[in-house]
Amino acid sequence: MPISSRLLLCTLLLGARLAAAPFLEVRPADAPPVIDGVITPGEWAMATPTDAFRQVEPVEDGAVTERTEFWVTYDRHHLYVAIRCHDTGGRAGVRAYSMQRDQDNGSDDLVRIVLDTFHRQSDGYYFALTAAGGRHDGLVQNKEEANDQWDALWHGRTSIDDGGWSAEFAIPFKSLSFDAANDTWGFNVARAVRRKQEVMRWSGIVRNKPTVSLPLLGELRGLRGLEQGRGLDLKPFASATTRHDPRPGTKRTEFKPGLDLVWNVTPSLAATLTVNTDFADAEVDERQVNLGRFPLFFPEKRGFFTQDASLFTFAGIRQDPLPFFSRRIGLAGDGTKVDVLGGLKLTGRAGPWTLGLLDVQIDEHAGVDSRNLLAGRVARQVGAESSAGLIFTHGDPRGGDNTLVGTDFNYVNNQLPGGKSVTIRTALQATDSDLAGGQGTAATLSVDYPNEPFGYYASLSRISDRYDPALGFVSRTGTGNLFFSPYYVFRRPAGWIRQTQLFLETERTTTLGADLLDSGTWLGVYSENEHGDYANLWFNESRETYDAPFAIRPGIVIPTGVHRWHQGQFQIGTARNRPVDVFLRWRHGGFLTGQADDYQVNLGWRPSSRLQFSLRQTYRDIRLPSGDFVVRTGSARVSYTFTPDLQLSLLGQFDNISDSLGVNFRIKWTPQPGNDLYLVVNQGYDTTEDHFRPTGNETSLKGAWTYRF
Repeated sequence: MPISSRLLLCTLLLGARLAAAPFLEVRPADAPPVIDGVITPGEWAMATPTDAFRQVEPVEDGAVTERTEFWVTYDRHHLYVAIRCHDTGGRAGVRAYSMQRDQDNGSDDLVRIVLDTFHRQSDGYYFALTAAGGRHDGLVQNKEEANDQWDALWHGRTSIDDGGWSAEFAIPFKSLSFDAANDTWGFNVARAVRRKQEVMRWSGIVRNKPTVSLPLLGELRGLRGLEQGRGLDLKPFASATTRHDPRPGTKRTEFKPGLDLVWNVTPSLAATLTVNTDFADAEVDERQVNLGRFPLFFPEKRGFFTQDASLFTFAGIRQDPLPFFSRRIGLAGDGTKVDVLGGLKLTGRAGPWTLGLLDVQIDEHAGVDSRNLLAGRVARQVGAESSAGLIFTHGDPRGGDNTLVGTDFNYVNNQLPGGKSVTIRTALQATDSDLAGGQGTAATLSVDYPNEPFGYYASLSRISDRYDPALGFVSRTGTGNLFFSPYYVFRRPAGWIRQTQLFLETERTTTLGADLLDSGTWLGVYSENEHGDYANLWFNESRETYDAPFAIRPGIVIPTGVHRWHQGQFQIGTARNRPVDVFLRWRHGGFLTGQADDYQVNLGWRPSSRLQFSLRQTYRDIRLPSGDFVVRTGSARVSYTFTPDLQLSLLGQFDNISDSLGVNFRIKWTPQPGNDLYLVVNQGYDTTEDHFRPTGNETSLKGAWTYRF
């Protein structure tokens, strides 16, 4: 057969495989199964077991090496899923290192289920269990992007035996948004066998697409008679916080009661009212040292804002120029907290439309009066996979008057020949800000071709001088930016080196008049072996233009002008499917007007599924004509998980630029889903001259309860 004919036949067969998504007819349970991690045949007799899994890694569409079965049933209130993971290695073959919530770091054997409850391939949910019993959940946004900053109320248990391990899920319908008139949901099940670096799925057998890719899901059919109750969740909470620093008379205690009320206006549209919002339980940010001229970006971690966050995403923009960034609400520019007095959120879907509306009142702070902040996002599905929408924000937590409007179009095609896909996004934003001196605009265009063996990502943006998203994020205005990153992947599923990737990244930043400001080119290679160990080598050429002197450290100034340099980097890491993992990085070469060496060491140790240690240290030795300096950062974390519902963690973070050490101690107890107790202690120390002088302490005790009607 001619080569062209063989290629055409392979393309047609692969296209047919992608089009023929599997489906499962589900029947209601006679009685709800007991969710204890032990699959008792009688409890799942109403469900037909399914074992039609295929490999995604290391052999795309290859036969699985370990058998997996799953069962699905439901009643009016819950969706039930059981998964049996047979393992020829027995207990010794199962990797079970962590039972922590939301700590999927690649160490454990894991099963994951994905739900597209509206069956529109736009937004969804995922739920996962590690073999040790750790629960993970999150949202799926923009068709295939996982957002793990979301927690739902659900049950999950696992057990390990001589033949492998089992997992059982019970997901309340009250935790999901869906259309009760639609009896078909998108659905997928995936399993990871860590010791073999094997990933298998029931649907979507495409290596270059994540498990959460909604267009590649199979179907659950026959979901009828589902109830969300009256659609009312009452969530009272209260916290007591004591703050003090070493100065006499500074100790003060605050008691803060509050309430969240969630009402499902329709099965697919929810209204949330929050009063006296409290974020005492939010995780602390990872410490970063900024040696650049532009602000750093920190992710949102507060539950009120991460819930339904996918409905506010815009044109796939993750960072810059971002029209809406919820960290602008309730946090000042220096990270200090600003009280949220109350707010209203309306989120959900109606037919082909998605809606997100957020209206919040913040307290006075730093000489700024109490402000009302408003953000809204509406989008409509166009065709089978694409969408178009609008976004707007109003209000300025800095005290000015600010309005933003924007529109975007997202073209998505997952039906290209050979199972390939492409996403093209374009957007235009306009702001009117008195603090920025008037009106400004930002325009973006991106093309994502995430395929193998060849793929690329390209983006183009133009941001005017006066573009000012008061409720968004922008690192630099008055610029144009071009970014292009192609790659090529070689795979040898049967070899010791399973994959090698060659990549190129190039970026150019110009003035609005097209004069070159900054540029960078990175050329590298990445390799990974059959165990998941990896190495990466790259070289780069950089250029930055300084139109004014910049003090990178006191007394050390980067002069005006154009600065060029070259660097090389080598990094190596071991897979996390062992009790100990190590990551090493060395970067050497030029830096601005001088030279720099950069070292990083990460160490992880998991002596049991309950106890975990991690250590991260960085050391930057920077040598410039105007002076030399060293930047050291470090963090150490110890966590102990008594049960999946009772966790303790201790985190210490240090850097020598601020000469400070921050210690965070946190206990979380969930006696039952929706009811949480937190004890959080934050202690600061001044480490100047190697003395540990206390600088401040904050201790919070918080309780939250959920009542569902």
